[in-house]
Amino acid sequence: MEYVILIEKTPTGYSAYAPDLPGCIATGRTLDEVRRRMREAIAFHIDGLKREGMPIPPPTSKAWIFELELEHDIVAERSVETLYDIKAFARKAGIAPSTARVYAHRYHIGRKMGRGWVFSDDDLEALLRRHVQSS
Repeated sequence: MEYVILIEKTPTGYSAYAPDLPGCIATGRTLDEVRRRMREAIAFHIDGLKREGMPIPPPTSKAWIFELELEHDIVAERSVETLYDIKAFARKAGIAPSTARVYAHRYHIGRKMGRGWVFSDDDLEALLRRHVQSS
């Protein structure tokens, strides 16, 4: 599962929270510290939910970036994209890395970067749609 984490600058450092895990928050003086503490907070939060027999909320939040001009007009927008290496993508798709490489060529998904491949959530959705259509 992948959760969106929002990190905000504060007068004393940074604070972070997970919109899909209500009450799961962390603070830190630096970005590295707040990220480390947020990892710990998520593990602690989910462990607590499990111990209490409560369901773990599924991740549903998505992040978008809106580019504004000085007059506050939105001039562009894009989703925040998570990129996966071929092994992580294959694990998410439930296939072997070699199969992911074949599908990248066959279905025109992923991007060749340097000597390896990177894939996005859109690539995963496209692959899953193709498998549903062919079933």
